[in-house]
Amino acid sequence: MIWKKLRLVLPALLLLNVAYSQSYNPLVIPPVLSGTSFNLNFNTGTMQFFPGLTTDTYGINGNYLGPTLILQKGDSVSLDVTNNLPEVTSCHWHGLHVPSRYDGGPHTTIDPGVTWNTHFKVMNDAGTYWYHPHVHMNTMPQANKGLAGMIIIKDSVEDQLILPRTYGTDDFPVILQDKKYSQSGQLNANALGDSMQVNGTVHPY
Repeated sequence: MIWKKLRLVLPALLLLNVAYSQSYNPLVIPPVLSGTSFNLNFNTGTMQFFPGLTTDTYGINGNYLGPTLILQKGDSVSLDVTNNLPEVTSCHWHGLHVPSRYDGGPHTTIDPGVTWNTHFKVMNDAGTYWYHPHVHMNTMPQANKGLAGMIIIKDSVEDQLILPRTYGTDDFPVILQDKKYSQSGQLNANALGDSMQVNGTVHPY
């Protein structure tokens, strides 16, 4: 009797294992940029979040999302942001203590084909921040389509802590987003989505 039950359970476990391996995807790790001079290109792109469906996206130096910027407190940094999109955008340094004219808010737009240069001294303590468009009435659709990236600031206090420090190996950026897709695989700009992604990865491990 026990053997008959095992014969039923083992095939079910094998099927579950196959389904698991087909459903989950390795976590994408955004590339990293560090230093004091940065070039960020806002581009159109495409992604295949789901097999057989091509999704139109926006990306920064790539097809979707942007590189992680690692800054050091006290450094003076310069950033060139080039708009290769078919619409107006901007680039806001969310959470950073930056003068208004360098902040990239709704009052500082970047027209298509234009490069905006900004520069400022990094004043924030060590922490995690992010950058994204801040266009009036169009922030959420552009960020939802892929214009977002992480900022990590380091300082002398954080340097003394015993922490994992190998980016992408034991120190992982985690950008969690909820998305809603049309039947053709295109992104819908909704306040609440029904599909979760981590770093642009559906069902990550």
